Amino acid sequence: MARQTKETFMDNEVFVPINLGPMIDCVMLLLLYYINCSTIEVNRVSKDVVLPFAQQGLKEENTSGRFIVSMEWNEGLYEATYVANGVKMRDPREMTDFINRSKKLQGNPKDFRVVIRADRKIPYEFTQQAMAAVADADVANVLFSTVENKDTDNQ
Repeated sequence: MARQTKETFMDNEVFVPINLGPMIDCVMLLLLYYINCSTIEVNRVSKDVVLPFAQQGLKEENTSGRFIVSMEWNEGLYEATYVANGVKMRDPREMTDFINRSKKLQGNPKDFRVVIRADRKIPYEFTQQAMAAVADADVANVLFSTVENKDTDNQ
C-alpha cells in the first residue's frame, strides 16, 4: 500500500510580506516625543548663569518634582533677572504665585523642591529676595546649584 503524505503549511514556501510602514510611523513618533521632552528640559536651564564653585556637594539623583529658578546678573544695570521654569521675571515676588501653581500641578507636594541657579556674581541681597519668594510659596526644600571644578564655566 502506498503511503500518503500529509501536506502542512510548513511544506509550502509561502512569502508573507510584512508591512513596516505603521511600525516606522510609531518609531518616528516616539523619537519626536523624546526629542521634544529633552528640549523642554534643556530650555528650563539658563545658559547665561555661571554657577559658583563648591568644594563639597551632593549630586541630585531624582530630578522629578523640581522647580528651577535661574538668576541672571546684569552688571551694568545692577539688577538680576529671574527665570522661573523658562519664564523671565524682574521681580522675585512674581515667582510666588508661579511656584504655588507648579506645586499644585505636581502630584506629591512632599517631593516638590526649588532649585536656585544663581550666577556667581550676584550679590546676596538678590538671592535673599528669591529665597523669600520661595518661603512665601511655602516650600521648605530649596537646593542651590554649584559646580565641582573651578575651571567649569557653565553647567
